[in-house]
Amino acid sequence: MNIRTAAVRILNSYHHQYFNYENRITAMADRLQLSEKDRDFLYLLVKGVILHRLYLDHVIEIASQRSVSKFENTVLNLLRVGVFQYLILETPPHAFTNETVEAAKQLKKPRAAGLINGILRHLPSKDDLETRFSKLPDNASLAIRYSHPQWMINRWIENFGIENTQIIADFNNSYQKIYFRHNPVKISWENLFQLLKDSGYAITVATDSPIIFFSTDTPGELIRSELFTNGFMSVQDISQSLAVRLLNPQPGETIIDACAAPGGKTGMIAQLAGRESIVHAYDISADKVILLKNEAFRLGLDFVNYGVADARSGTFPLADKVLLDVPCSGTGVMARRADLRWNRTPQDLQTLRIMQREILTNMISVVKPGGVLVYSTCSIEPEENWQNIEWFLKENQDFTIENADNFVEAKWCDKNGAVQVLPHFHNETGGFAVRLQKR
Repeated sequence: MNIRTAAVRILNSYHHQYFNYENRITAMADRLQLSEKDRDFLYLLVKGVILHRLYLDHVIEIASQRSVSKFENTVLNLLRVGVFQYLILETPPHAFTNETVEAAKQLKKPRAAGLINGILRHLPSKDDLETRFSKLPDNASLAIRYSHPQWMINRWIENFGIENTQIIADFNNSYQKIYFRHNPVKISWENLFQLLKDSGYAITVATDSPIIFFSTDTPGELIRSELFTNGFMSVQDISQSLAVRLLNPQPGETIIDACAAPGGKTGMIAQLAGRESIVHAYDISADKVILLKNEAFRLGLDFVNYGVADARSGTFPLADKVLLDVPCSGTGVMARRADLRWNRTPQDLQTLRIMQREILTNMISVVKPGGVLVYSTCSIEPEENWQNIEWFLKENQDFTIENADNFVEAKWCDKNGAVQVLPHFHNETGGFAVRLQKR
């Protein structure tokens, strides 16, 4: 089975949702016992097709002079894999055409081989595509070229302007550096650095306070290594750690992470607060709580308490500090989630905003007088961020904002006192967090 065949098999298992595509890539790679090089190529093909689907389909329709809805699923995914290699990887035409035709035969589609061969040999030139794009309205051209839903591009143009929207869309399609967070509970940084060096990893420290974050040129290899399995580190974006820094966990405090899965922020809270604290991690799903426990076990965080609870309506113990990393649209982290752009609708923003306000309303009673509530999202949408906080402060006048730049570097903070990371400004995955103190 060639790698293109494997990629199409994975893509065929979805109907435009692509949930957990990374798990399926890993399972396929393990089953085929792929080399590191082939494993990376399989990931590149599958993620690339998901990321660039709208662009690929546009080009397929030009070359075939028919709607992509007319193609059988396997044939369409074969064409997408072939066109991705042409447009994005710039593979020589004879190579991607021959390999894609061979994949069609392996997938028992021999009668489609001629059709696929004909379409791939008549793809429009890059110059022709540029001419076609120049004749489209700017927002339509941007949506197709960068393969994002039109409604999403339109609202970003309205909120950020067309130039920044192009930067955001390009950022979402680009490779993003993977950051690792050192786990001081299991190993000192000096010892971990030496182990990494002895294992041949070139390490770059991104930030050293309050916990070291670092990167390497071979992150996939490190994730699959014993050093990772042994719990010496976690994967977490620096931008996603800022909400925990804003929370500022301290030894002796009772702290709640109310929407805790998959556990990255819970782990960091526990690492900073230590065994002298009382850390509670909750999630609405029992399965997600199991994931939380598994991650904490890997990191050696055996002092965290767990519970299944709905932050919109559940009962929680009183706490000095509460983190509400609420369910959100995730538009700030689409560079990490290739599937997410296709799994969001404009209606989701309204549904999520209602849920977020229900969580805020329920959880304020949990915060002790003088305590702290941190509200955070991985969204760049105003409805989920400042609009919610403005509403909350009107409804709850016993809470005030504490300026974020008292806890994190000013470069991450906006003029109103919140952490606001924007891909087009910071060149990092986006997010929002605000620290609210109860009088």
